[in-house]
Amino acid sequence: MTLQEVAAAMGGRIHGQITLPTVTGVSTDSREPVEGSLFFAIIGEQFDGHAYVNDILERGAVAAVVSDLAKINARYHDGGRLIQVADSVEALGKLAQWYRKQFAASVIGVVGSNGKTTTKDMIAAVLGSKKRGRAAPASFNNAIGVPLTLLSVEPPDEFVVVEIGTNHHGEILALGRIAQPDMAVVTSIGEEHLESFGNVRSVALEEFSLIATMRGRAFIAMHEETERFVPNAVIRECATLTYGLEDGAELRATDLVADHDGQRFKVNGRFAYRIGLLGAHNVMNALAAVAIGTRFRLSHDEIAAALLDVQSPPMRMERSHLGNITLVNDAYNANPSSMRVAFDVMDHLPPTAGKATAGRKVFILGDMWELGDAAERCHQEVGREAGRSTAHVIIAVGTHARAVADGATATAGTNKRIYSFPHIEALTEKIGGLIKPGDAVLLKASRAVRLEQLVDRLRRKA
Repeated sequence: MTLQEVAAAMGGRIHGQITLPTVTGVSTDSREPVEGSLFFAIIGEQFDGHAYVNDILERGAVAAVVSDLAKINARYHDGGRLIQVADSVEALGKLAQWYRKQFAASVIGVVGSNGKTTTKDMIAAVLGSKKRGRAAPASFNNAIGVPLTLLSVEPPDEFVVVEIGTNHHGEILALGRIAQPDMAVVTSIGEEHLESFGNVRSVALEEFSLIATMRGRAFIAMHEETERFVPNAVIRECATLTYGLEDGAELRATDLVADHDGQRFKVNGRFAYRIGLLGAHNVMNALAAVAIGTRFRLSHDEIAAALLDVQSPPMRMERSHLGNITLVNDAYNANPSSMRVAFDVMDHLPPTAGKATAGRKVFILGDMWELGDAAERCHQEVGREAGRSTAHVIIAVGTHARAVADGATATAGTNKRIYSFPHIEALTEKIGGLIKPGDAVLLKASRAVRLEQLVDRLRRKA
């Protein structure tokens, strides 16, 4: 892109005469290579990108997008390498929205309460096995990550998979207007961010608001359990496909068999698949990738071969072994429905090749964030679910640990060992005495709890 195009797309003002006219990349991270790039100085909670602009320009960036000129060295003010805007994040979105109209690659948007990142990775693996394209790295699903993903597309690309997240009303609609997806996947609808949404029906309206940003007869694949939330307009205006385990699903998984390093299943009773991930929910995520893959005219054999190599994203049902302890780290995020999924995975945890399976199951459960007035109720319900599970030991930690422990006691009675700790530091001090060799340990909490801090302590215990 030329700098003039960039400035026009964002409604920004270039200060001085342009000296480096062409932009070959976009960055918001000062640690990345900058030569030829356009740097966005974003003001975040911990860092202000303006602090790095002088260094970025010195290292060869074409230009920087800034909102506060006073924070930049005066020698750059009239050098044609600063574009001033009112808001850098908003400007990034405007540029991505403009650029989206310039490329021919199909955009696949992934939304839902749970499973977005794994589903996104599976779709990218399937399509990438036969076609050129890209997908959002990690969980690039917000007002910065979605534009950066779109701006990474190159002219030869045939697809781009965009993960779109939300924690407040209107976020998916805004990001959808930037991405303008040609296809979409709705992975699930559950109790998430109730602090903003209030109830599951409002969550569903937010997730399905993506449809309003899609063009023509768009294609939407959705988990069978989300179908009851679908607005009538979606059925009229879009081509839809449901996937799941029940007879009514148009893309149905059957004959599920879990073994020591993954799962086998059939699609519509005909096509054999295998994935190296834990849990029936990951079979559902795989079905979403099958739906998109067949839409791109890939055969079932081609899709199945691509899914064989997909690995769990970090801290999402990530199984590892710390000596004689089996660790299932699912501490990236949590809400009530993903908690229940994690319990189900542990209830049916397959044996690992060469490992004994006689040890205990230990659930270490941290707070679920952003549940608002429903927090106490949701944590008690999760505790009751844990109490009914196959766990031998339940360890709750955080602000709502007492609610989880009380719920677990209500359903488990004295059949399980149940502990509660007010914060992660208190648990860290005691964890060595609570875990035994041979245990299978689940870590599950919202990301802000930082439950992964326990891994090093568990490793020392092992």
